[in-house]
Amino acid sequence: MEKIFGIPANNLAIVMAILLIVIFVVVIFGAVRRKILFKLGTRNIPRRKGQSLLIVIGLMLSSIIIATSLGIGDTIRYSIRFVVVDSLGIVDEVIEGPGKQLFGEEYFDYSEFTYVQNITKDNTNIDQLIPYIQTTLPSSNEQKDIAESNMNIRGIDFNYIDQPFENLDGKEVSKDLLGPNSVFINYDAGKVLKLTKGDTLQIYTNKGPNNFIVEEVLKSGGLTGGSSYPYVTFELSTLQKLLDKENKITSIGVSNIGDGDESLEYSDDVTKFLREQLTNNDVASEIFDLLKSDDIPKFINKEAEELKDTDKETYERLTELSKKLSDNTYDDEFLTTISDYPTRLLLLGILEKSGFQKEAVKILVLSQDLTRLRINNAKSDGVKLAERISNGVTTIFSIFGSFSIMVGMLLIFLVFVLLAAARSTELGMARAVGLKRRDLIQLFTYEGTVYSFLAAIVGTLLGVGLSFGLVYILQDLIGTDNFDILPYYSPLSLLIAFASGLILTFITVVFSAYRASNLNIVVAIRGLKDEFVKKDPDPLNIKLVQFWWNGNYLIKQIYLIFSGEAPRFGRFSFLFPRAPRFSSFLLLLIFPLSWPFSLIRSLIILFGKHSYVLLGVISLLLLLFGILSDTYVNIWFGSTGGVLAVALFIRFIASKYINDPETVNQIGGTLEGGLVLLFNSLPLSFFERFTGELSQPGIWAWPIGGAISTVAAVWLLMSNTRFLIFILNLILSRFSGLQAVTKTAISYPMASKFRTGLTVAMFGLIIFTLMIFSVLNGIGNIASEQPERVTGGYDIKASISPELPIQGQIEDSLDMNEFTSVFGSSSLDVEIRELEGENTSFKTSRLISYEEDFMNTTKWRMAHFDPKYGSTDVEIWQSLVSNPNLVVANASIIPSDDPFGPPERGFKTSFIEPGDQKEMTAFDVKIRKRKTSEDAENFTVIGIVERLAGETGFGSGGAKFYTTYSTGNSIAKEDIPLDTYYFLLSGNQNAGDYAQKLEKTFLANGMNAYSLLDRLEAEQATSNAFNKLFQGFSGLGLVVGVAAIGVLSVRAVVERRQSIGVLRAIGFRSSMIRTQFLIESSFITLLGIVVGIFLGILQSWLIYNEISKELEGAKFVIPFGEVGILIGITIIASILASIIPANEASKTYPAEAIRYE
Repeated sequence: MEKIFGIPANNLAIVMAILLIVIFVVVIFGAVRRKILFKLGTRNIPRRKGQSLLIVIGLMLSSIIIATSLGIGDTIRYSIRFVVVDSLGIVDEVIEGPGKQLFGEEYFDYSEFTYVQNITKDNTNIDQLIPYIQTTLPSSNEQKDIAESNMNIRGIDFNYIDQPFENLDGKEVSKDLLGPNSVFINYDAGKVLKLTKGDTLQIYTNKGPNNFIVEEVLKSGGLTGGSSYPYVTFELSTLQKLLDKENKITSIGVSNIGDGDESLEYSDDVTKFLREQLTNNDVASEIFDLLKSDDIPKFINKEAEELKDTDKETYERLTELSKKLSDNTYDDEFLTTISDYPTRLLLLGILEKSGFQKEAVKILVLSQDLTRLRINNAKSDGVKLAERISNGVTTIFSIFGSFSIMVGMLLIFLVFVLLAAARSTELGMARAVGLKRRDLIQLFTYEGTVYSFLAAIVGTLLGVGLSFGLVYILQDLIGTDNFDILPYYSPLSLLIAFASGLILTFITVVFSAYRASNLNIVVAIRGLKDEFVKKDPDPLNIKLVQFWWNGNYLIKQIYLIFSGEAPRFGRFSFLFPRAPRFSSFLLLLIFPLSWPFSLIRSLIILFGKHSYVLLGVISLLLLLFGILSDTYVNIWFGSTGGVLAVALFIRFIASKYINDPETVNQIGGTLEGGLVLLFNSLPLSFFERFTGELSQPGIWAWPIGGAISTVAAVWLLMSNTRFLIFILNLILSRFSGLQAVTKTAISYPMASKFRTGLTVAMFGLIIFTLMIFSVLNGIGNIASEQPERVTGGYDIKASISPELPIQGQIEDSLDMNEFTSVFGSSSLDVEIRELEGENTSFKTSRLISYEEDFMNTTKWRMAHFDPKYGSTDVEIWQSLVSNPNLVVANASIIPSDDPFGPPERGFKTSFIEPGDQKEMTAFDVKIRKRKTSEDAENFTVIGIVERLAGETGFGSGGAKFYTTYSTGNSIAKEDIPLDTYYFLLSGNQNAGDYAQKLEKTFLANGMNAYSLLDRLEAEQATSNAFNKLFQGFSGLGLVVGVAAIGVLSVRAVVERRQSIGVLRAIGFRSSMIRTQFLIESSFITLLGIVVGIFLGILQSWLIYNEISKELEGAKFVIPFGEVGILIGITIIASILASIIPANEASKTYPAEAIRYE
């Protein structure tokens, strides 16, 4: 991929490689200088193979998630790119007609090809030009009674093709074989119609069927063989005669020099050159003079600034245009920009909005003669589309997998806490004989680096394999024979996956090692509970000096490099304790990372117990900045940080007046966790009540918010262990047989709150994600429960070719006793803007014009409507019939701020926002057909159809407006042929079977019919399958949670060996010990499940509230069956992970355990 998360892949790979080299240099250099520390740090890895394997399994999850996400993105990109390149073959750009035709294929005179030949003969980047016709026509194999209503047809002038083409046997085929009665077909056309060489193929035109002999079956691919879609290839003159288009073509293929990807390097230059040559320079010069006058460049720049955050591409284009106009620079770039239709439309809107109506009218009139032919940068645009889709897929999988990555990092931290605890006596003795704290950091870092390296290698390899497995599942879900998934993994992605997985684990390892090194020598040797150092705070003057030093970080590091002193105030001297200059130099290299960390740390140290003041000030600044800039993210973090600061202040006050630390922790933890959880869960609409409209958060807000909520919930839970134990005692008092075992089982995790909290957070994060998927799946089932809201209540939808319209009324060709209703519709590209309001620039849209029967029978519902025009959905639709100046729009005109979608460049209304009341006030718009200088007509929008409507369960795409057929013809200033029909069957006829019957009846019109209900069910099944796929991908974190339970259980057996002996000595049987450990693991798992379910339901409820505003009748249903299965699988897995340690504990002999040291 060219970009990953918006960052150029090459740049990201270079940064990752540098960081990887730095890590290896640091670790290897340190290990060589002090081999004894490396040996001490790594000796336990081969000694405890089972524990090491468990740790590697847990750590490799980050690499698996990242490698899988990148692999899926690479495969999608490669597959789409292959289809694009394969379908175009040697053609890189396509020259098409000027775009003035309203419907059907646009033909232009063959003499234009001669003109293009003349203007390109001196361009060394262009290899050849190929004139051809591209269209679709019905076809059939009469002998086998098989038909294809929309066969892709190409008529090529083979005099301009130099490249050979091959048949299915790999033999070269001569173009001379094509005659007036013969055609080539590709493999896919032969497969669809069951045709072979020598068979007869029928092609239908408006004059009827025509027979042609299949001269050869070609390999799919290229201009002659088509892509993976069925193609029939004619000699150009034969197809011109067949279509009655003598001396006409639809396209000119442009082939750049170079083969494969090399030709793409010239695409932008060739496209610019052709646009310049095919643009009327006199007209463009007049437009330039109009745009540079008065203050128009300033208004263009102002509009660009408004688009800076939402549409970067348009922002850059308008900014550059404004600069050229201000500098009076008329050049090729201006010609390229002004010949782009969407940009020109946007400029007209800017002029009209800024009061330059006269200039806008002049430019609109001039634009009619601006472009002679259009240039479609087909291959390059297709490759860019593949890039965008692959980036989107990678981002989505990364977001869903981010929870598992967080869980993996928590496991790393937990592992090192346990390792430090397990080796506390050993490490305490090492400290006593001379090892320094920085030596312990190195010791743990070496061990962690080995684990990280092994986990990154194994995780990356597994991730590559998993990505290939998932893409094959995606192939089945997509369910099309015309798009093949081709597994592919780029070397760059492999490097990034391995490096990022290793770097993430390494950073966590270093942080964990630093914490684990804070051992008190005496406490560690004696094996007491308080494992970590609690140092007295430094004097204020020392803190101020440290803060000053870190504020002047560059000066500090340069000074240390030249002086050779070890950093006095820093925590990175452990890297090279005997090479302080190198340590300082290394920190200087990573200045952008090390300086903020050091500065923030020194600030926290400076404030000490009063860090709540620092947090409060930062939160207040964020809050104020968010209010001033209308930025929700700043308000979110500011408000959450603010309540946390208040809670910390209350904890500080409580510590002054309450002597019991446990009570202080309970009060403080309850307020801290509870308030953060509350404010972090508040919806955007809550803040907008006080601030007005706010910008939507980015796509990463969900995982960040989920992580904050989980931490807050776990903190709240772990702060109230006394209350939790009290409740459990009340419950267990009724079960005397389990009471003793259960009390001892829960006492250990409740005493080790930090470890237990980490494990609960792991399970909570994953269950939280899976719960959201489960609940939202239920909300989406409304389309299955009420399909008429999607289909309109109709059984069959059929489309025909606009160039092959049905003559007369369609009812004349049907037995109307079999139908309750039949009607048609047409479609027209239009430009639309609000008459008043914020969106007064013309934007593109579609106008769908229905015959009157639709208004009387449709079951599409209104999400919003003006009660002046009717009190029910039916009355609103019928108002369109009685008043031709009224229209209804679909819900796509309501701004959505979808973080996953492309920039919103189509029409959006400023009168309705998501979540508004159903009753609306009608608003006026201006509508005109696309690319016309005629005046726009005024219409009134009286209703908005809900998002569910639109024949599919996935919404209705871009902005659309609905009106009557007569009104559509009035806007077009001509009769638009009906190209879509809807059928409502009478009786109990099967819609799928009848759709096939309709296709045969209207084969000559190229009818493609399908059952709306069958299509909806297939799409719902695909959607549910995708959700399950993402749910399973997100659920990978459960593996880490189970691994954590296994690690905890192993550690618990070692730590409690003596207590186990005591229990055995006072009468506990082996089975009771085993049960105790299994209950303990189940209890921790259950706590995580409860946290995850609670947060998942809470977040789902918030999402549901937003959905229900736009989707009437949506139900919030908790899928108890799925939840039960989820709980069962999780608990069983945790029990299985604990069985071996539990059995080991049950085999402990009392005498041996009690004397164990």
